[in-house]
Amino acid sequence: ATMIEWDPNQRIILHVDLDAFFASVEVRRNPDLRGKPIIVGGTSNRGVVSTASYEAREFGVHSAMPIWEARRRCPHGIFLPVDGPAYAEYSARAREILARFSPRMDPASIDEAYLDVTGSIRLFGGLEALLARIKSDIREELGITISIGCAPNRLVAKMASDWDKPDGLSIVLPEELPERLFGLPVGVIPGVGGVTREKLAQMGVTTIGQLARVPLTLLERHFGKHGTYLHRAAHGRDEGVVPYYEPGDDDRKQISREETLAQDTRDPEVLEQRLLALSEEVVRRLRRRGQFARTITLKVKLSNFRLFTRSETLPVATDLEDDIFAHAREMMAKVRFGAQRARLIGVGVSNLTDEATANQLSLFAEAEDRREE
Repeated sequence: ATMIEWDPNQRIILHVDLDAFFASVEVRRNPDLRGKPIIVGGTSNRGVVSTASYEAREFGVHSAMPIWEARRRCPHGIFLPVDGPAYAEYSARAREILARFSPRMDPASIDEAYLDVTGSIRLFGGLEALLARIKSDIREELGITISIGCAPNRLVAKMASDWDKPDGLSIVLPEELPERLFGLPVGVIPGVGGVTREKLAQMGVTTIGQLARVPLTLLERHFGKHGTYLHRAAHGRDEGVVPYYEPGDDDRKQISREETLAQDTRDPEVLEQRLLALSEEVVRRLRRRGQFARTITLKVKLSNFRLFTRSETLPVATDLEDDIFAHAREMMAKVRFGAQRARLIGVGVSNLTDEATANQLSLFAEAEDRREE
């Protein structure tokens, strides 16, 4: 194969996506499940699908679908509950592996990360060798596959990681932009959901190429700030950088986790399930650091990209998941959705204090807390 020639003035950004992550971890832990339609999300009919294996996806099952609907489409599927701690452990191990390849890494969620490998390719004998090594290290050490998008910026790398799943690799060279994107439907642009797609279709725009020809002023008139983003995305432009990665948490003053939902939703059950998962992750980080938090923050981004943030400061610092989840849920109930849905939710804690200086509680409250712990 010929060596990939990359414009030396352009960055090399990877988006690494852990394929069908929760289902892949379950297969790794129980090899008898390999090749079977696995649906992670719950065993009762009331929950929603968190992840479906590729075998289950062939039956039309996808994340955020109600479990009862998944059972209807895939009656022979293997339905498993979400095992948050196991997935968090695999995610942390994946981050450790990825951090070997570059000091610039941004874990965007539990199952994806961005890497800036501009300065690393010579160390690993070229781009192809580096990409092959990332895939083989994750496969050998974690027993799961990943799909990689490689491009001059984060936005295009994220789009490309989706083109060849599972175990995929898609490379977009700087000189191929933006034309390489023009034949694709507008829906592949991150952040373009059903509402935006419909609005664009009314303007006669269904492909990225058509979107690129719409004047910026017109997009801004129809979509406001989001119009600026659409214009940049259609031309394959993105200024976002990949920051230096600090294991643990970059900022000792706060811990936060957020997630862009698989589909925009206002279903309280779906939102609560994601809120609980995020609260669990935040609490795990908090306890690992032996700290307690007094302030809890909820972040909700709506389909129209409007951002709600609400914070609440507790009288007593806590490291209990129930406390953090309960307060986040109360704040969520106050979000005014109007005609919008949620596209991203996040939970954060701040105002942190060390165990040694945690508030003194009464003996009774202390016993109560110990039992909960």
